Amino acid sequence: MIIIRFIILAGFSIALTACGTGRRLKKANEAYEAGGYDKAANLFRRVAPKIKDRTLKTEVYFKSAESYRKSGNPVLAGRYYDMATRGNYPDPKIFLHNAEVALMVENMEKAKKQIDNFRQLEPDNVQGKNLQASYDLILSEAKKTGKYKVENVKDFNSRFHDYSPAYGSSDYETVYFTSSRREGKKKTKTYEVTGQKNTDIFRSELTKEGWSKPSPLDNAMNTEDEEGSCVFNRNYTGMYFTRCVKEKRTSHGCEIMFSNFQNGNWSEPEDLKLMPDSSMVAAHPALSSDGLTMYFTSNMKGGSGGLDLWRITRGSESENMWSEPVNLGSEINTEGDEMFPSVRKDTLYFASNGHPGYGGLDIFKAVQDSTGRWMVRNMGKPINSPSDDFGIIFENDNERGYFTSRRKGGRGGDDIYSVSLDIPVIEYYVAGIVRDAKTNAKIPGAELKLTGDDGSTLKRITGKDGAYKFRLSSNTGYLITVTREGYFAQKSNGFSTAGLKENKTFTENLAMTSYEKPVEIPNIFFEFGKANLSKESTAALDMLADIMNDNPNIAIELLAHTDSRGSEQANMTLSQRRAQAVVDYLTVKGIEQERMQARGLGESRPRIVTRETVTAHPFLKIGQILDEKFIDSLSNEEQKEQCHALNRRTEILVVSDKYDL
Repeated sequence: MIIIRFIILAGFSIALTACGTGRRLKKANEAYEAGGYDKAANLFRRVAPKIKDRTLKTEVYFKSAESYRKSGNPVLAGRYYDMATRGNYPDPKIFLHNAEVALMVENMEKAKKQIDNFRQLEPDNVQGKNLQASYDLILSEAKKTGKYKVENVKDFNSRFHDYSPAYGSSDYETVYFTSSRREGKKKTKTYEVTGQKNTDIFRSELTKEGWSKPSPLDNAMNTEDEEGSCVFNRNYTGMYFTRCVKEKRTSHGCEIMFSNFQNGNWSEPEDLKLMPDSSMVAAHPALSSDGLTMYFTSNMKGGSGGLDLWRITRGSESENMWSEPVNLGSEINTEGDEMFPSVRKDTLYFASNGHPGYGGLDIFKAVQDSTGRWMVRNMGKPINSPSDDFGIIFENDNERGYFTSRRKGGRGGDDIYSVSLDIPVIEYYVAGIVRDAKTNAKIPGAELKLTGDDGSTLKRITGKDGAYKFRLSSNTGYLITVTREGYFAQKSNGFSTAGLKENKTFTENLAMTSYEKPVEIPNIFFEFGKANLSKESTAALDMLADIMNDNPNIAIELLAHTDSRGSEQANMTLSQRRAQAVVDYLTVKGIEQERMQARGLGESRPRIVTRETVTAHPFLKIGQILDEKFIDSLSNEEQKEQCHALNRRTEILVVSDKYDL
């Protein structure tokens, strides 16, 4: 389909059957392990019906599905994943990959079922979470069409694969791209990943009649091997491109080549030799605007998994000595594949099937904040589709360019599309009311701070109505923090304008908790009669640690209460040990010990019933003190036990809000 899109190889051991079937299966396995997925898929398909062993047949079905997925045929991949599933294939990732191809063919019902199956088995798997996010994204934007204009560039495209455009002149009227079409060259090698001819680099110029018929570059650039995915230096006199060398049943990986344009011809390309191992991949070069940084795709060691984006640097454009490769990190790279980078001013564009998207490869844009952290967002529809979308380029000062897509309606395989980002002004806001969490009263004089992931900060003070409103920027994630004397600081849920194409006002109502009186921290449990914290207490204790971190100027007393059963002295000792256990936990979490004091109160302060207590326990009355005398007066043993449980509690009392000021 596209150059080294699926270069990562997965090794499987397959038990071979006898005679002809065994030989054919061995050839299929060799093609698979060499990355010849189109060839492997055809071989597996023919040999599978002849295998009698159920376990072996199931494994062949799975490898057939993987081959079809990696060679760009999601329909057949889905069929063979289903067959392998019926054979009880043991690897849970069968559900993950089956969901991926289901999204690509827009079978949402099947995708949801496969995602659920995978997440039941591996609930903490990041790929599973991202795939769930992709599913949710597709559903949430099903009726949105986007504001962009996207058109198939028929002058560039053929019934073969045409992809990865690059501007070849400063007026943007020369475009180079990669194609597996047969005209212009007499290549005999077939790229076994796709089943099509090895790709060449082609060139087209804009004329009065439109784009000229694409023509291949000369023999110095295009060889019997796979060439493509090029980029030019600032004055368009030097080209970096990818070359993948493959011999029968053996892949020699890919490297980035460099050639100069001299006397009307391209010079013999030089290998940058970025990879220490010739079987590894270095591909899809992209240059920064100053020409001093190159981004590229690689599967070298030290990555996040699959194909990652890396960068190398140099001191000046005149030298071709590059630094050691540096991985772009987890903000960009995932356990999936990241590839086809391009650069426009300070923005990095790339394709990924690991970040949440619309199916297959999606195009993302990333910028770095003042700390060097990458902020990544999906470019949305209609640039992205259920199929693979990748290889986007833009004119530097105009909102138009080209990209590649395998979407429905193309001329064949991967096609090149034009895109025009003429977006009208869209406004985003966030508004809400700040209230007291207990009384629901509106809180005036509360200070709100809006923090954006672009480094921006805005502040507001609520009036008598407790209301606030902020105007937001596009493609930015936000968090609101509200503070007021006498209340714990409160944070909003995170929200983002990324991907929004219409006017929107977010609603974020915030409830603040007063600390003028002791505040109960629910769900802190101890072993019966002991001071050992139970595992069920972790969430509540971590929440308490968050409160202390969000309110760095408070100092507290940690109050522990017991019920009235047992002697007063024993209860006092037990409660002191329990209070200290909570303090010790928070200390381990990094809270300064000087900000906390443990205080055990035993049974000395029974609970006073409030409106909230009555809501959960209607047999009680507001104002009732749950002392031993009242509890003994109850005839219902279950009600007695509920009262004892209400008395067993952990509270915090703020003794100072000036700590470290």
